[in-house]
Amino acid sequence: MVNEDLLRSLFVKKSLKNNDNGFQLQMKNSISDATIVAPIKLEIKGESVEREKYKDFAIDIDGERINNKDIDNQNPARFSVKSVATLFFERDNPLPKEKYKIRFSKLLTEEYGDLPFGMKERIRE
Repeated sequence: MVNEDLLRSLFVKKSLKNNDNGFQLQMKNSISDATIVAPIKLEIKGESVEREKYKDFAIDIDGERINNKDIDNQNPARFSVKSVATLFFERDNPLPKEKYKIRFSKLLTEEYGDLPFGMKERIRE
C-alpha cells in the first residue's frame, strides 16, 4: 500500500478554484507512472461527487481530455511522471469561499491498485 502522505503530494496546492463552468483542481505526478483504469470516485465535504450535483467531471492530462465516466481498462487515463492533471467539475453555482475536505475515495490504477487519499484545501478565485 502506498503511503497517504506521499499521495497527498500529488495535489497541487492552491489549485482548487472556481472557473466559468464550475470549479477545478490539479494534481501533478511526481511519484511514478500510473494508469487509471476505472472512474475516479471523489468526495467533497463527505459527499460523493455525483453527476446530478456537478453535471460532469472531466480530466485533462497534459492536453488530453477524458470524461471520468468513460475511464476503464479499454480506455484508461495515463498519468505519467511530470504530467499535470486538471479535474474539471461543471456546476451551476460557484463553490463558496471556504475550506473543503476533498477525498479520492477510489483511484484505481493498474500498477498499484486502489490509492485512496484525502486533503484539505481552501477555494481560490
